[in-house]
Amino acid sequence: MKPILLTLNRKSFARSAYWKKSKGIKFVIIFFGIYFSIAFLSVGFTLPTIFDRFFPGENYVDLFNQLFWMYLLISALLRQLIQEIPVVDVIPLLTMPIKKKKISQFVVNKSFLNFFNLLPWYIVIPFMFKELPGQYDSINIGGWFICILGLVCMDHLVAILVKRSAPSRQQIIMLLYVVGISLFVLSIYSILPIAQWFGYYLSLVLAYPILGILPVLACIPIYLFNIKSINENLYLDSGILPTEKKQNTYDFAWTTKLGNIGTYLALELKLITRNKRAKTALFSVIILLFYGFVIYRNNNINEQDFLLVIAGLMITGGFSISYGQFTPAWHSQYYPFLMTRNVGIKEMLNTQYFLFMISTIGAYIISTIYMIYGTKILMVNAVMALFNIGFTSHLVLWMGSFSSKPIDLSQSSFMNYQGTGASQWIMGFVIILGPLLLFFLLKYLFSALIAYACFSAIGALGIVFHNSIMTYILKKYSENKHRMLFDYKQ
Repeated sequence: MKPILLTLNRKSFARSAYWKKSKGIKFVIIFFGIYFSIAFLSVGFTLPTIFDRFFPGENYVDLFNQLFWMYLLISALLRQLIQEIPVVDVIPLLTMPIKKKKISQFVVNKSFLNFFNLLPWYIVIPFMFKELPGQYDSINIGGWFICILGLVCMDHLVAILVKRSAPSRQQIIMLLYVVGISLFVLSIYSILPIAQWFGYYLSLVLAYPILGILPVLACIPIYLFNIKSINENLYLDSGILPTEKKQNTYDFAWTTKLGNIGTYLALELKLITRNKRAKTALFSVIILLFYGFVIYRNNNINEQDFLLVIAGLMITGGFSISYGQFTPAWHSQYYPFLMTRNVGIKEMLNTQYFLFMISTIGAYIISTIYMIYGTKILMVNAVMALFNIGFTSHLVLWMGSFSSKPIDLSQSSFMNYQGTGASQWIMGFVIILGPLLLFFLLKYLFSALIAYACFSAIGALGIVFHNSIMTYILKKYSENKHRMLFDYKQ
């Protein structure tokens, strides 16, 4: 039966709608695939040099063993956002003389052909051949390699098991992120020595290679449970029969106190909390809030203004960038209705700006925790928060007038490229690289203090002249109204 399933899968892949994507999107996907492959491969070959720079005098193998758990943790969190659940059109197969267990097994096996499962080997294999042969015998290296293989497979199997159950239990993913980020922070500050424990286990594997089989053995029950969970739902009517499902809904009644903006704000918040695509943008903001624990740990961070500006821009403006870049595509399904009202688009844009402003202020308040790394970080984040409110928020809304790709809110995958067009890629470069180039130029011509002062002035002027700027933005939306209406119908 497997040759039949493999043949059908090959034909399905060749005829997939994926190949009908625009050339630009396919080029971007291929570019990032090649880029990350080269980047990880270069890290694998230069890892000893990196260790020498940041951990002088330490044993390379011990460091690798300790840090590999962080890779697995970050991979597990990213898989929930990026990795897609393997899909097979099973309804036609259920009418054929093929056992359901074989179909379920094929679906799980197919999931192993994933880019995430390939990436770690770009680092592991070069490091293994470069550092281990001179210190350990072949059998010890083989046990260590099998152990790493088992850990990567376990990471993958747990990820698809959790993600398969996540659509009905969103709190599982939220709990995973809270626990994962907490463990990462606790380990970074040596409050809970997870890295040392993990490194000690891998060092034991190198001494006693038989222990390397433990992660592989742990994969077996997870693998079987994945098959069992798929097999239990393999029925022709499994997706047809109605099921009672408790829905978590929020009416956001408190927004009525804000007038007309409150009405639109309630709709915007419902869109964010009820649609999986919008929630993904919100998750990315939460990740960016903890970006400082990575970049601010540098002892000389207060002297590196360029890095401070990058961190401040991303931490305080994460929501404006990740969610705002798809304005007004979030509303593409009912955009014609907004165009029939005199104040529809105006109130929608003002609501978006209000959301950007509140999220930026909230992110800045949370970022005050980074004051433990120095008061200058607090000052820079304040400047970038002001800049994001006065400039970035308006820029995002203005660039939204060039939107041409609709978004189907029922689609949930992070790697779903609906709504992604040339304007989004240009917007990303302008929003992130623009301020960085401006800061570099001002610092080069004058000083860092003058650059910070200019950024503050730009943000303050944007807030003072908000109404005039919004009038200009509304004019652009009016000019592009008919084109956007036509594009959103495609």
